[in-house]
Amino acid sequence: MFAIDWLLITLCIVAAYWLRCLVLPPSNFPRNIPTIPFYVVFIPIFTDWDQEKTFKRFFRAKLEKHGAVKVYFASKWNVLVTRPEYVAQVLRNNEVFEKSGNSEKIPFAVTLEYLGDNIISAGNDRWRRYRKVMTNSILFPDHKPLAGHVQGLILVLDTKYGVNNIVSVPDIILRFFLACVGDCVIGCNLDIDMNGESVLSRVKYLKRQIFRPMFMTFPSLDKLRLPSRQRAKGAIKEFKALLRCKILQERTYENSERLGLNLANAYETGDITEKQFEDNAIIALVAGHENPEMLLTTVLYLLAKHPHIQVELRTKLSEADINEKEDVPFLNAVIFESLRMYPPIAQLVNRITRQSVVLGKDIHIPKGVYVGNNSFITQRDQGYWPNADSFMPERWGTTEKEIMKKYTLAKSKCEITAFHGRNRACLGEKFALVEVRKATIAIVEKFEFSLDPNWKERITPTGPIWPVQLSLHMTKLSETKK
Repeated sequence: MFAIDWLLITLCIVAAYWLRCLVLPPSNFPRNIPTIPFYVVFIPIFTDWDQEKTFKRFFRAKLEKHGAVKVYFASKWNVLVTRPEYVAQVLRNNEVFEKSGNSEKIPFAVTLEYLGDNIISAGNDRWRRYRKVMTNSILFPDHKPLAGHVQGLILVLDTKYGVNNIVSVPDIILRFFLACVGDCVIGCNLDIDMNGESVLSRVKYLKRQIFRPMFMTFPSLDKLRLPSRQRAKGAIKEFKALLRCKILQERTYENSERLGLNLANAYETGDITEKQFEDNAIIALVAGHENPEMLLTTVLYLLAKHPHIQVELRTKLSEADINEKEDVPFLNAVIFESLRMYPPIAQLVNRITRQSVVLGKDIHIPKGVYVGNNSFITQRDQGYWPNADSFMPERWGTTEKEIMKKYTLAKSKCEITAFHGRNRACLGEKFALVEVRKATIAIVEKFEFSLDPNWKERITPTGPIWPVQLSLHMTKLSETKK
């Protein structure tokens, strides 16, 4: 009986310690910054709140005051920084706050199976190896196919809007950007079937598996090897292998400068492994279509919500010479303001402290702690952005020089952190903005659009930030003038 009592006491102590480690930050975490309550992780799982509502209720006041918080994410406690000065320190000191992707953080997760070890999240040594192979192809993509894909986008919108003039946007825009990243960057056709199933449907299925709130919050659940998660892993492996084979099969002299061919050459010369080939091909596909896809969707959402700005943009585009439309200042102001309000990849917690460090003047972070930043919160900080929750393209200026200067300065000061990372900044930013400019011009000049009155206005509950299943009421301008 005595032994049983001690066993029960021991089990209770172990359970209490485990519970304490789960719901409270480690005792060596900085104590002079607040903690976001553990239960906040359940909001996207059990409620219909979106990220904007959660941010305003639980994050804004604490982060605008302190600039950093302790937060539970991806099965562990982390330090999240949003004050621009703190973000700059993290991004600038890449050896102290080293990139540490899913391969180190959650090696058992379905997310790792999908994205693997890649140029975006790899540690410094592997990043340098990947960058040597991939940089030129991403910085200097083939722009020639873009015009045809933009025309195709308009044609699809033109044929889809017939039923009550309502258009469901996501699949149309997803297909457009998959085609663009395939032809312009990777060097293979992604607008076709692969092994009997379209690339679009495969990508949609994989996204549904990756962005399930429960598994994003608790990726350690993937250790349970649930049948649904094992099926997802199998589908991911198949898709990555098909993509690798497609790249190898479509090698030609014409696409010799494209990313796929460079990865293939590096693989065949032994500079990278087969897995590294697949991981970096898939991250090029994912980042190359998701970021501009989400940004364009957000631009359309905000223009539909603010019709006077849509009219102003259309007027300014109509006044510009056909070869100067992409340089219309107000177009860039609209895109930058959309990016500020709803950055596609809001939160990244993918850096680890390789030594103890003081953040700012007095926030002591021990070695081995994951540190991240949240662009959505930084770019809505009322201390840096007056009327931060208002869509105000005019805040960027009126001339091209003034607007670009403010955008560049905001990035350098880490007041805009979307696409940003100092020497680990997004290589595809320039091309993504070109794609979004061209598509926005074509849509605004062809259609007048507003929000579908039956669409529920909300952004995503977790993960990337953009309007959920955006639906628009669209009318061809030629019809409105009749």
